[in-house]
Amino acid sequence: MSQPAVSHAVQRAESQLGFRLFDRVNNRLVPTEEARILFADSEPLFAMHQAIKQKAVDLRDGRAGRVRLVATSELSESLMPNILSRFTAEHPDVKIALDTVRLDTALEAIELNVADMGLAIEPHPRPALVYQPLLKFGMVCVCPVGSALQKLPFVTPKDLSNERLIFARTTSRMSTLVEEAFHRAKTRFAPAIEVRFLNVAASLVEAGLGVAIVDELTISSGHYSKLIVRPFKPQIAITVSAIYAKDKTLSRLARIVLDHARAEIQAAGQRAKHRTEKGSVSARS
Repeated sequence: MSQPAVSHAVQRAESQLGFRLFDRVNNRLVPTEEARILFADSEPLFAMHQAIKQKAVDLRDGRAGRVRLVATSELSESLMPNILSRFTAEHPDVKIALDTVRLDTALEAIELNVADMGLAIEPHPRPALVYQPLLKFGMVCVCPVGSALQKLPFVTPKDLSNERLIFARTTSRMSTLVEEAFHRAKTRFAPAIEVRFLNVAASLVEAGLGVAIVDELTISSGHYSKLIVRPFKPQIAITVSAIYAKDKTLSRLARIVLDHARAEIQAAGQRAKHRTEKGSVSARS
């Protein structure tokens, strides 16, 4: 500031405060005792103002803030690690909350604004939520090494009539689609073991307890090194979607997570397709 501007600012401040801020001593301005007291009390306010300005810049540039996510067990295992790795590489200081829950619980969390966004496979529609499809993929049959199914180019419901079927009875539409495939093939649907999550079904198959029909994304996680994978026919097309509240705008950070989810799910779809064609699941290198 120029000297006249400084003089004008001091005069204006003194006029508003009602007391002098400076005395002229030997042609120099010396702060009055009142000015010293006021400065001591106001200095933290200036520091706080600077901190707020810096926080705003950090929020604008994605270096601060938080994002709250929900996902089912399968997607928390197969997709979320790589999605969050992509995100945290660019935004290491952002706080992330990931809750792994049942599908119906995840949808309720988004409706109640407990979570900003979620990922789910074939969720039932709810009027208060927006479902943004990210990728369509299929279902496969997984069996232990040495199973008779290993020799088949693909597996049908009739091929499973004498097998111990492990069935993931999820709260999504996938369970219904699998059951309908058996009914259309006029094959008795009688699971020997029922579980809640698809990744649990895959783990039980790996332990030699039976065979299962799971989604391609679950086997793309790289956690199952002892499974044989065969395409399941009739083909069952399922969709993984990003979900958020209809009456709330996605935060900037949630939109960035969504962008990373799109990129990762495309990569995971390619991995799943490759492993299905290869016929077995090997540990991720």
